[in-house]
Amino acid sequence: MLASITGSTKILGVIADPVSQARTPAMDITLLSKQELLGAFVMLPMHVSAEGFPAFIAGLRALKNFGGAVVSMPHKIATANLVDELTPEASLVGAVNVIRRNGDGRLIGTMLDGEGFVSGLVATGHCVKGANILLVGAGGVASAIAFALAKYGCASLCIHNRTWDRASALSERVRHVYPQLEVSTAIPATSHYDIAINGTPLGMSPDDELPISKSLIGVL
Repeated sequence: MLASITGSTKILGVIADPVSQARTPAMDITLLSKQELLGAFVMLPMHVSAEGFPAFIAGLRALKNFGGAVVSMPHKIATANLVDELTPEASLVGAVNVIRRNGDGRLIGTMLDGEGFVSGLVATGHCVKGANILLVGAGGVASAIAFALAKYGCASLCIHNRTWDRASALSERVRHVYPQLEVSTAIPATSHYDIAINGTPLGMSPDDELPISKSLIGVL
């Protein structure tokens, strides 16, 4: 497959720290190969630290054969402040998970995490509309999921986070756009949820603890 890469190949990437766990490059290369686009495009893992991230993004503007990238943790919120333009979805969420480089070097950021997550739920038989949902986390991914859940008609949404201020701020933003939705930040002892979502980084390592109590999961 690599023999088809030439000097005119467009570079795509997945940007994260760490990035060794990412399956996107292999999946994307398989898809490009099936569509006979490998050679026109290739996707590479890009391991970039938070400290070097602003300079890296600036460099992408100058890389004329850079086509775009998937942005993963911990860079999604920072990216929203570094690209040249945000789509309405990214502006609403305040985070970016996909960037595209225009021919003039301008970087456009969008957010697809929420739509993708809801599509995954629906594909596995879970209905968002009318559901009472617990979302743990308030970062870039969790923000995208929160807005998508509200968009697709969940009955109530509890946003729980280790840092209450972040959960409260996200709750207010969701409530401002969807005033009819019941949004809270506390988990009452008698709570029942139809769906519980882990929107935190916990789970990336095999020995990670659960972000919520096991007893709560037991009553779902």
